[in-house]
Amino acid sequence: MQLKHLRTFLAVASTLSFTKAGQKVHLAQSSVTEQIQALEDDLGVKLFERSQRKLALTDAGAQLVEYAGALLSLAADARAAVTGGAGALSGRLAVGALETLCVHWLAPLLAGFQGRHPGLELDVRVGGSGELRNAVRDGTLDVCFSFTEPPAESGLLSERVGADDLVLLLPAGHALAARGSAGPQQLLRERFLVTAQGCAYRNMFETAFAGAGFQSPPVAGEYGSLGAIVGMVRAGFGCALMPRLALAGLDGGIAALPWEGGAGSVAIQMIWRARQLPAALRQFQEAVRSRPLGLHEAVAAIDVQDGARREAVSHQEADRVGNVVAMPNAAGR
Repeated sequence: MQLKHLRTFLAVASTLSFTKAGQKVHLAQSSVTEQIQALEDDLGVKLFERSQRKLALTDAGAQLVEYAGALLSLAADARAAVTGGAGALSGRLAVGALETLCVHWLAPLLAGFQGRHPGLELDVRVGGSGELRNAVRDGTLDVCFSFTEPPAESGLLSERVGADDLVLLLPAGHALAARGSAGPQQLLRERFLVTAQGCAYRNMFETAFAGAGFQSPPVAGEYGSLGAIVGMVRAGFGCALMPRLALAGLDGGIAALPWEGGAGSVAIQMIWRARQLPAALRQFQEAVRSRPLGLHEAVAAIDVQDGARREAVSHQEADRVGNVVAMPNAAGR
């Protein structure tokens, strides 16, 4: 197998398009097709199912995604080691995040990291929390960031790298807007605007009330973006609960109050696969740890779990950000 074929294969696997893959790796579509065919001939298996309407990974292709990423990362590490360029990263790093985290927190961090490592290709994906976790698990992403609890899946590791305050959004003229803060007991009859079931922001809403011992209030509507929810709150359609980061850059027409419920903040988790980490991912994680977001309270230590074995994590930060959770039976490769 040639490394350039694996690099092209990953581009096709992430885009499911020969044309888009060619744009990513700066090759003509015909060259992409030739390289994929050569890789399939070398392995003796089909990596993609081709039809007139779509391209899909075969089972063999899905298996190769994880190994291809690991091989390319190992090759980059080997090059850095033997050339003495340990500080100069190359290769590809695929990062995913919720849109709010990407826009208001990760973007400047990513820009600074790539500025220090111009030879590194950064591939950034915005998506929902479940979609991002799946992409990390299948190797399409190296790491992702989400407002979520540690994922209950084997083979994934997570670390709390920050937190954000929960805020209650109300129309500016709402009767509660002058209170300065509000909790679940004052809101049980209010109508709330939420995202779809399974979304991290929907889970925040339900957990905020359940954690304070209350049933969630009526839902006035489900929306596909936080921007749409903010607009509807401003127009007087209802209330919303979301992280403070989502309010960055908002103008008037809305009151944002601190949440008085049981959980006044939401954790930001960094999630990656349990394996030998490539140099680019290791250094990026250190860059993230050096810029934790908004967590000033003490957080109880979380044990690392590996089947029946439990051992405390020793490298926690001064503000207690940096707890790592390994899910049971996580593979160590």
